[in-house]
Amino acid sequence: MPEPINDDPMVSLRAMRRALSLSSFPIGVLTLGIPFYGAGPLKLDPVQIGVLVSIYALMTLLMRPIVGPSMDRWGRRRFFLAGLTLQIFSNGFFAIGSSYDWLFWGRLTQGVAAGLLWLSAYAITADLAAKSHAGNMFGAVEEMLARGGLYGAIIGAPLLLVANFAQWSWTIMFLIYAGLNALGLWIAIKRVPETWQKPPHGAPLHVPTIQRTVIWQFFNAIWRYFRSIPQQLWLLAAIVVCTSTAKSGLEPVLIQFVQKTITSNAVLVALAYIPPAVVFAFLQSRLGKLSDRVGRRPPVAAGLFISGLSSVIVPNLTLLLSSIGQWVLLPLSGFWTAEAVGFSAATPAEQALVADLSDENTRGRSFGVYTTALSIGQVIGPTLGGFLARDIALSAPFYFNTIVLWAGAGIMMWFIKEPPRHVRLEPIPHEPPSQWPSGGGK
Repeated sequence: MPEPINDDPMVSLRAMRRALSLSSFPIGVLTLGIPFYGAGPLKLDPVQIGVLVSIYALMTLLMRPIVGPSMDRWGRRRFFLAGLTLQIFSNGFFAIGSSYDWLFWGRLTQGVAAGLLWLSAYAITADLAAKSHAGNMFGAVEEMLARGGLYGAIIGAPLLLVANFAQWSWTIMFLIYAGLNALGLWIAIKRVPETWQKPPHGAPLHVPTIQRTVIWQFFNAIWRYFRSIPQQLWLLAAIVVCTSTAKSGLEPVLIQFVQKTITSNAVLVALAYIPPAVVFAFLQSRLGKLSDRVGRRPPVAAGLFISGLSSVIVPNLTLLLSSIGQWVLLPLSGFWTAEAVGFSAATPAEQALVADLSDENTRGRSFGVYTTALSIGQVIGPTLGGFLARDIALSAPFYFNTIVLWAGAGIMMWFIKEPPRHVRLEPIPHEPPSQWPSGGGK
């Protein structure tokens, strides 16, 4: 039986975050590992590597519309635990990963797990966190993803780089990650309660005497589902689809751009990623507080604008190669860090806006719409970015990203209307997220 909800919701939130962090250790290694390990020891072609990148997003896309309404009916905890369990299996597939097939099944399982895990984590956070604290709490959840990936990279990257991504080093690291993930599952079983409260039964619904066809019932159910989501949330989801497509389109192209124009040294590329990784891991909850003070729209718009500005500058940094050589990675890392700061403020504000636009009975499906919009962009983006880079220019995805993100920032400020929020008069206590392994775990 799950534990009852603690009088202090922060105890449950800390336990949930620790489980999330432990489950996220492989993410940092996989970001660079799939291109380098796949193209190196496994000798995979670019199409196979692209499939490994996109299958994860495709599975989360297929899972999330199902998981959202299901959580509003059966609760959050069982989906959270199922996601953690599947993450262990995905790490097992990666550990075996001596071929494309094993990596494919690992990524597929990881995508299903993410569709269960992160949507349930958002819903649990929305249940436990007061609205006036929502930006901070959602930022702390996002930090666990980035922080776990950073810790995992600190553990795994040195061994993988020294061994030049040899099969034995890959296997050892993912067995370690599977063990840490199992520890996170144990913490969740013991300390993460069910936060969903079953709504009281109302009057029985009137059943018409005329027999309705299955097709009519199907479309009527879809219509009721769409009507239950506020129009402002649909507009926000449209913005998220476009911005997620543009941003995801840069992910496979960015590594290619650095390798072809600056350096193919994996160590130097990894070092350039460290500052933005630190920002994502430690600043999201703190920058998330901005949305609690200035509203949700300004941080989102500012984050989109800063990221778009970084995208338009980065491809032109190659002009500095003739004068400073590979030291151009320093300003490149600086722009990546500025982009990370922008998104660290925008992402929790965007998620808090989703919570503001929904109520306790529709929160699961509202986050289902939001995360589905993210996944649509993550599925379309890599293919579109590859097309632009191959058939137009390697820099084309950067400029496309800038145009879309700046347009999204304008629409966010001019067309999205925030619902009124209750603002508490007492000071908001500073509650930094607990850090594994030194943080408490009561």
